[in-house]
Amino acid sequence: MPNPWRVGEVAQIIIKGNPDLKGRSGQWCIIEEVLNFSCLVKTWDGIIQVKLENLKDVYYSSQQQQEIRNISDRLAQIPQNKLEDSVKHFLEALGKIDRPFLTTLEDKILTLIETES
Repeated sequence: MPNPWRVGEVAQIIIKGNPDLKGRSGQWCIIEEVLNFSCLVKTWDGIIQVKLENLKDVYYSSQQQQEIRNISDRLAQIPQNKLEDSVKHFLEALGKIDRPFLTTLEDKILTLIETES
């Protein structure tokens, strides 16, 4: 069966017995590269390889997928190495939101983190 994913699509990570994905259950990700039996995906904290059985469609419209890609691009610009744990937890929570947008408060906090880092 050929890989059904396309570059730029938004997916959700499901663990499904894969210990390498511990802590990533429910995270959304952006397909960066399509391989034979897996995809390279961009998450809130970097690029990882995920097998096909660990990816789930989120059924967002094109506009909603673009919103998630915009959030993903913003998160990718934040240097991870200097962040306090509480800030990392906030960014990780944004990486798991189950809607294709940020609330006004989430956007303000993210903007502050972007400014301060």
